[in-house]
Amino acid sequence: MFMTKKAKILIFFSLIFLVLILYLILTSASVKKADNPGLSALLVKNQTAALPEEDYKIKIKEIFTACEKMAADNSFTAEKVSRLKNQALSLKAPSKKFIELHTNLFIALTKMENYLNNKDEREKTASLEIADQLKVNYSWLSN
Repeated sequence: MFMTKKAKILIFFSLIFLVLILYLILTSASVKKADNPGLSALLVKNQTAALPEEDYKIKIKEIFTACEKMAADNSFTAEKVSRLKNQALSLKAPSKKFIELHTNLFIALTKMENYLNNKDEREKTASLEIADQLKVNYSWLSN
Protein backbone atom coordinates (compact mmCIF):
# COMPACT_ATOMS: atom_id res chain seq x y z
CA MET A 1 0.00 0.00 0.00
CA PHE A 2 1.30 3.34 -0.98
CA MET A 3 0.85 6.33 1.39
CA THR A 4 1.60 9.83 0.46
CA LYS A 5 4.08 11.84 2.42
CA LYS A 6 1.26 14.09 3.72
CA ALA A 7 -0.67 11.10 5.07
CA LYS A 8 2.42 9.79 6.90
CA ILE A 9 3.04 13.19 8.49
CA LEU A 10 -0.62 13.47 9.50
CA ILE A 11 -0.57 10.02 11.13
CA PHE A 12 2.71 10.85 12.90
CA PHE A 13 1.38 14.11 14.39
CA SER A 14 -1.91 12.42 15.32
CA LEU A 15 0.01 9.79 17.28
CA ILE A 16 2.11 12.47 19.01
CA PHE A 17 -1.06 14.39 19.87
CA LEU A 18 -2.72 11.23 21.25
CA VAL A 19 0.31 10.40 23.40
CA LEU A 20 0.38 13.97 24.72
CA ILE A 21 -3.32 13.87 25.62
CA LEU A 22 -2.92 10.54 27.42
CA TYR A 23 0.11 11.84 29.31
CA LEU A 24 -1.80 14.93 30.47
CA ILE A 25 -4.79 12.87 31.59
CA LEU A 26 -2.65 10.44 33.56
CA THR A 27 -0.51 13.11 35.23
CA SER A 28 -3.45 15.32 36.15
CA ALA A 29 -5.09 12.39 37.95
CA SER A 30 -1.94 11.76 39.97
CA VAL A 31 -1.68 15.46 40.86
CA LYS A 32 -5.26 15.49 42.12
CA LYS A 33 -4.59 12.44 44.30
CA ALA A 34 -1.40 13.86 45.77
CA ASP A 35 -2.12 15.13 49.24
CA ASN A 36 0.13 17.75 50.76
CA PRO A 37 -0.11 17.18 54.53
CA GLY A 38 2.42 19.89 55.30
CA LEU A 39 0.31 22.56 53.63
CA SER A 40 -2.90 21.29 55.22
CA ALA A 41 -1.31 21.38 58.67
CA LEU A 42 -0.09 24.92 58.07
CA LEU A 43 -3.54 26.09 57.01
CA VAL A 44 -5.19 24.52 60.05
CA LYS A 45 -2.54 26.02 62.33
CA ASN A 46 -3.09 29.53 60.94
CA GLN A 47 -6.87 29.42 61.31
CA THR A 48 -8.00 31.14 64.45
CA ALA A 49 -10.92 29.58 66.20
CA ALA A 50 -13.86 31.82 66.90
CA LEU A 51 -14.15 32.87 70.52
CA PRO A 52 -17.32 32.31 72.48
CA GLU A 53 -19.64 35.32 72.16
CA GLU A 54 -18.96 36.74 75.63
CA ASP A 55 -15.19 36.49 75.19
CA TYR A 56 -15.47 38.09 71.76
CA LYS A 57 -17.59 40.92 73.18
CA ILE A 58 -14.98 41.59 75.88
CA LYS A 59 -12.09 41.65 73.40
CA ILE A 60 -13.85 43.77 70.77
CA LYS A 61 -15.09 46.17 73.47
CA GLU A 62 -11.47 46.62 74.65
CA ILE A 63 -10.45 47.55 71.12
CA PHE A 64 -13.44 49.87 70.69
CA THR A 65 -12.85 51.52 74.09
CA ALA A 66 -9.19 52.14 73.22
CA CYS A 67 -10.32 53.70 69.94
CA GLU A 68 -12.87 55.88 71.74
CA LYS A 69 -10.26 56.98 74.29
CA MET A 70 -7.90 58.03 71.51
CA ALA A 71 -10.75 59.94 69.86
CA ALA A 72 -11.61 61.73 73.11
CA ASP A 73 -7.96 62.62 73.78
CA ASN A 74 -7.26 63.24 70.08
CA SER A 75 -4.20 61.04 70.61
CA PHE A 76 -4.37 58.95 67.45
CA THR A 77 -1.03 57.80 66.13
CA ALA A 78 -0.38 55.50 63.20
CA GLU A 79 1.30 53.00 65.53
CA LYS A 80 -1.63 52.88 67.96
CA VAL A 81 -4.19 52.53 65.19
CA SER A 82 -2.13 49.81 63.52
CA ARG A 83 -1.91 47.93 66.82
CA LEU A 84 -5.70 48.12 67.23
CA LYS A 85 -6.22 46.92 63.65
CA ASN A 86 -3.93 43.95 64.28
CA GLN A 87 -5.85 43.12 67.46
CA ALA A 88 -9.11 43.24 65.51
CA LEU A 89 -7.63 41.06 62.77
CA SER A 90 -6.55 38.47 65.32
CA LEU A 91 -10.16 38.00 66.39
CA LYS A 92 -12.76 35.99 64.55
CA ALA A 93 -16.43 36.88 64.83
CA PRO A 94 -18.20 34.03 66.64
CA SER A 95 -21.41 34.38 64.64
CA LYS A 96 -22.90 36.25 61.72
CA LYS A 97 -24.46 38.88 63.96
CA PHE A 98 -20.98 40.18 64.84
CA ILE A 99 -19.55 40.28 61.33
CA GLU A 100 -20.96 43.74 60.58
CA LEU A 101 -19.57 45.08 63.87
CA HIS A 102 -16.17 43.56 63.20
CA THR A 103 -16.04 44.82 59.63
CA ASN A 104 -17.19 48.34 60.47
CA LEU A 105 -14.74 48.65 63.35
CA PHE A 106 -11.93 47.60 61.04
CA ILE A 107 -13.12 50.10 58.39
CA ALA A 108 -13.22 52.87 61.00
CA LEU A 109 -9.67 52.07 62.06
CA THR A 110 -8.52 51.95 58.44
CA LYS A 111 -10.10 55.34 57.73
CA MET A 112 -8.38 56.78 60.80
CA GLU A 113 -5.10 55.32 59.57
CA ASN A 114 -5.72 56.91 56.16
CA TYR A 115 -6.36 60.24 57.89
CA LEU A 116 -3.07 59.98 59.78
CA ASN A 117 -1.16 59.13 56.62
CA ASN A 118 -2.83 61.57 54.21
CA LYS A 119 -4.21 64.29 56.53
CA ASP A 120 -7.60 64.03 54.83
CA GLU A 121 -10.18 65.32 57.32
CA ARG A 122 -12.98 63.46 55.50
CA GLU A 123 -11.35 60.16 56.49
CA LYS A 124 -11.23 61.20 60.15
CA THR A 125 -14.84 62.35 60.07
CA ALA A 126 -15.97 59.14 58.39
CA SER A 127 -14.06 57.09 60.96
CA LEU A 128 -15.68 58.90 63.87
CA GLU A 129 -19.14 58.61 62.27
CA ILE A 130 -18.71 54.86 61.88
CA ALA A 131 -17.64 54.60 65.53
CA ASP A 132 -20.69 56.62 66.62
CA GLN A 133 -22.98 54.39 64.56
CA LEU A 134 -21.43 51.31 66.15
CA LYS A 135 -22.28 52.73 69.60
CA VAL A 136 -25.89 53.14 68.47
CA ASN A 137 -26.15 49.68 66.88
CA TYR A 138 -24.31 47.88 69.68
CA SER A 139 -25.18 49.67 72.89
CA TRP A 140 -23.12 47.24 74.97
CA LEU A 141 -19.98 48.83 73.48
CA SER A 142 -20.57 52.00 75.51
CA ASN A 143 -21.51 50.34 78.81
